[in-house]
Amino acid sequence: MKKIILSVAMIAAVAAVAIGATTAFFSDTETSTGNTFTAGAIDLQIDSECTVNNEEVGKCGEWAMKDLSPTADKFFNFSDIKPGDKGENTISLHVTNNDAWGCVNIIPTKNDDVSSNEPELTVDVPNTDSIYDGELAQNMTFKIWADMCNDTGRKAHPGDNIYTLNCEGDRLLTSGNGPITPTTYVLADSQHPNVFTGLASDPLDGSQPYYLGVEWSLPIGTGNIVQTDTYQADVSFNVVQSRNNAGFVCPNAAPAPHALRLENETMVQGGPWIIKQDSISGLLTWTDGNTFDYTLTAQGLPGSTPYSLIYYADGWPGNHPGALIGSHTTAPNGTLNVTTGSTELGMDLPAVGDGNYAIGAKIWLIPSSAYNSSTKSVTAWPPDDTWLFEGNVYIHYDDTNI
Repeated sequence: MKKIILSVAMIAAVAAVAIGATTAFFSDTETSTGNTFTAGAIDLQIDSECTVNNEEVGKCGEWAMKDLSPTADKFFNFSDIKPGDKGENTISLHVTNNDAWGCVNIIPTKNDDVSSNEPELTVDVPNTDSIYDGELAQNMTFKIWADMCNDTGRKAHPGDNIYTLNCEGDRLLTSGNGPITPTTYVLADSQHPNVFTGLASDPLDGSQPYYLGVEWSLPIGTGNIVQTDTYQADVSFNVVQSRNNAGFVCPNAAPAPHALRLENETMVQGGPWIIKQDSISGLLTWTDGNTFDYTLTAQGLPGSTPYSLIYYADGWPGNHPGALIGSHTTAPNGTLNVTTGSTELGMDLPAVGDGNYAIGAKIWLIPSSAYNSSTKSVTAWPPDDTWLFEGNVYIHYDDTNI
């Protein structure tokens, strides 16, 4: 009987093992932890070294590689330059981490006569209210190039601030007088060769520095015409990722607005007219471009009266060739507030044929009853206090379609 019981127990044990084996399923586990997307970065940093009259005099802009302070860091900041002065800057660009397209913009903000002392008046007209009536920009000379020449035979190396003619890498961006209109220079984009390498559609390499050389001078032969003048401009560098951005093109620099006060004046035979000190005046702003885009405000004029904003091209009656810029009617209180004027003039101002072509263009705001828009002619004279003139400030406008 005991043997039978033991046999049953063994069978039970075997059965238990068999049942346990059927619960061990086949399995496998694959794990990937910490999956992350981190955006890359582009950080443009700039350093600057410079000399004046071949000496390190401590008056020009120098700093180690860093992000620029828009107001504190100036490549040029001179208060007393004279004919014969010259200087140079070596500007290095460091695009950190990623390849990029690059552009540089120069936007003039002032070319001002400032004042007119006795020596300057012997060769120049008196100072006006305009901040673009000076001659310093037109008389200074500048050269900007990619300073990348590496030629031991000619003792040239990148960043030496020596323009080496016919050297691979020393490619000229510009040479001539200071720009007086906003200007963009391409360092590298999809439509132009990389100025540093000469290769088409070649971005700036995020792992190496690039050098720009800049030379400036006020030639020794410059006379009194630039005395007291100030030339000022903003310089900006911008970079944009090149990966997944194959069609990038450097945009043109934003046009700088120009401004002109319009005043009623007392006529003076043979000399500058005298601005009347009253509340009747206007303000015209415009930008260079495909069209003459402007704003116009005025006060103190007759109410509900049609007015014509005209280009008066000397001599009489102002149609050499002259132009109607815009027609506007004053509000009942005698004000004008034109915020979006735009006219296709089809010419620069001044235009060839204008008696003041060598100086600039006259802009007037006069009653439409005194102007023939078909012949571009002033039809009445003399003016009264409701006519507004250019205040002896002759303007320039660059039609970029011309």
